[in-house]
Formats: sequence, C-alpha cells, structure tokens
Amino acid sequence: MSNAHGEVTLGQPVGAVVPPLPGALRRRMAGLLRPVFALAGLGMLALLVRKAGARELGAVLAEAAAWLPWVVLLELGRQCMDALATRFSYGAAAEQVPLRVLARAQLIGTAVSSMAPAGRAAAEATKAAFLMPYMGGGTATAAAATSQSASLAAGGFISFPCALASYLLTGMSLFTVAMLAHGVVLVALSAGVRACMRARGPGAWLARRCRRWSSHAEQFQATARCGSLVPGRPTLAFLGSRVLQVGQYAVLTHAVGIDTSVVQALFSQGLYLCALAVGSLVPGQVGVSDGAFALAAGVLDTTAARAMSVALLGHVVQLLFVVAGALTPLVWRLPAARPAAPAPGCR
Repeated sequence: MSNAHGEVTLGQPVGAVVPPLPGALRRRMAGLLRPVFALAGLGMLALLVRKAGARELGAVLAEAAAWLPWVVLLELGRQCMDALATRFSYGAAAEQVPLRVLARAQLIGTAVSSMAPAGRAAAEATKAAFLMPYMGGGTATAAAATSQSASLAAGGFISFPCALASYLLTGMSLFTVAMLAHGVVLVALSAGVRACMRARGPGAWLARRCRRWSSHAEQFQATARCGSLVPGRPTLAFLGSRVLQVGQYAVLTHAVGIDTSVVQALFSQGLYLCALAVGSLVPGQVGVSDGAFALAAGVLDTTAARAMSVALLGHVVQLLFVVAGALTPLVWRLPAARPAAPAPGCR
C-alpha cells in the first residue's frame, strides 16, 4: 500500500540505514513464500495423479463433466449468500452501498480469496476497500472484521455435523477429531475477534501507535459494538453458503460415481474445511485438498482416483470464478463514488 497521504516527515541522515518496516517485511516474505507453496502444491498434485493413475483420472473427470453446470449454479448461490452476509455485516450503513457495487466487490473478493494466503481475510479487506468510499474507513474496517468473524463462526458450526458424519463413517478417528477440533477453534476465534474489536484497550493502544487509525477508532468501535458477540444475521447467511457447499459435494461425489448420501456429503465438506485450514498458504489449496480426498478414499468406499476427482472438479469450478473475478475490474467499471459522511454500522 502506498504511504503517500500528505504527511510531512523528516529526512533521514545521509548514509543512515533504515530498517525495513515490519508490515513491508511481512508482505515481502509473503510474496516470496507464495510461489514456493504454489510449486509445492503442484508437485504434490503431480505425485498424487501419478499414484492414482492419469488414465483413470481422465476417464472419471470426462464422465463427471456433465454435472459441472449444476455445481456452478450452486456456486452462484453461494456467492449470493456470501454477498448477503457482507451486506448484513455492514448493518444500516449497507443502505448507502448500491447493489451493483456490492456484487462487483464480491466477484473481485472471490478471486482474492482463492489465490491469496489467508484468503477470507484478504477478500474481506478487498471488499472493504471498494465499499469504504460509501461509508467511511472505520465503518468499512469494522464491518469487514465482523464479516470475517461471521465466516469463522459459520465454518465452525458446520464442522460439528461434519464431525458427526465422520463419526458415523469412521468412529472416533483422526478425521472425526480433526473436524471437531476445527469447529471448536473456529467458533472460539470468531468470538475472540469480536471481543477484541469491542474492547476499548486494543483500540486505544492502536490509536496511540498509529495516527491514521486514531481518526477512525471511534467510528470503528461504534460499529463493532453493534449486535451480539457472534454476529447473528451474517453468520446465518454464511451458514446458508456452507449448506449450499454441502450440496455441491453431494453433486460432485455422485458425479464421479460414489454412492452418495447426506452423511458422505457432510464428510466431504468436513474434509474440504480441514484441508482449507491446513493449506491456507497454498493458492487454491491445490494438492492439499486432493491429498485429503485421496487419503479418505477408503472411507468414501471408492478408489483414490475417484476421490481425488472430487477435489479436482472443485478446482475447475474455483478457477472459473477466479477468472471471472480477475476480469471484473477490466470489463466492469463503475463511476467514482462520492465520499459519504462516516456513520456507524447500526442505528
């Protein structure tokens, strides 16, 4: 991010060594590590394809391709639910945002979410940047954090039925324990994020350390204190998105020839969520989710090739929306917004 905001700074003495800023260093490290993790994921995927058999994988994928339009349709429904969750997170301030602006931000945020490390947080920050001119920096930042908290809560809550499905299929196995732990950790993180947002201490500390933050602190805290510790309506919208994702896995497992039930669809969703947590630094979780499904082939009572095909078809649908989101800024331009007066996110 540029730091050209008109601040007056003292020049550094000639020859002085300026230590890199921590934020700049983190971004530099992320930029270096991202291609490393991407290559590692692709390498893992290549090994898995070789082990499962490229010919068998190709045959399964060709057979299942006819079901992809249904998966894409469910993904469109998920995008609508995610956008609705973002709108709920902005509270009354969302009335100032045109729906076309929100839809455009959602498409671009989806591409960022799929490719950036810690994708959901990056996507919410991206959407906040597009919506900030309509409501002010403090409200947009607080709403983005609320949306992130709601997403964590929804991922945690859906993990519990996934863990139950795993228990019915495998007993108290590593899969079941991982899904249970995933649910507990995400719900705790969701409540922790909101508690930190609402606490006066962290906000006052940041305001003292950062002049740019101090101008938004009061607005941020006013928005953050609206609603309950676990934001209700955004969480329900994200839960609806996760339920549609369970439907996607039901279609995908059926498409590759697995005898599908609700239990197996929930188990597949739990596998995906755990792979998402483990491979958060790998763009698109390429290689990670494929390995998780190959590992669970016995649980799904199928071959490794068919189990891997579920993840591979998921990558195809994901890629379609990444391309759409990446092209959106080029083909869908909107006039510049008039800066709105800052307002809290609720009345």
